[in-house]
Amino acid sequence: MDSAPYLREDKIIPFGKGNCDYDYNRNFHCKCMHGPTECDLNRLQNCAISYFPRRHLGLITCIQGLSTLREAFSRCLSRLSVRTQRKLIECATTQTGELLNYYSMVNTHRAGVRIWPTMYVNGIFFDRSYPVENKLCEHTAWC
Repeated sequence: MDSAPYLREDKIIPFGKGNCDYDYNRNFHCKCMHGPTECDLNRLQNCAISYFPRRHLGLITCIQGLSTLREAFSRCLSRLSVRTQRKLIECATTQTGELLNYYSMVNTHRAGVRIWPTMYVNGIFFDRSYPVENKLCEHTAWC
């Protein structure tokens, strides 16, 4: 019998209340509720998810709540190889990252999310009035 804690599904969508459009040159431009820095950090998180589909949680957590993209680069990318750092920085500062933000916006809107941040634990909506640990323990074998 496996008694290890598990989550059936881990899907993080780094995009909150905002919108993305594209111009006549088909360049995407996203606007985030808390301004350009939020969009910058969302791009980096989306790039991390794209490059590390199964191993991004630590990096996403490190980036969350930081003040600037530069701070995220220095604090969160330093343990990665120089090549990987360059790929993530390039992604986060180009249309590649903005396109990933656009996809996150589409997924957020498609899911009908109206409260940010929103969390589902194994498909069950997480009410933010409870601590995360309580819901993880209630709906998984984590505790």
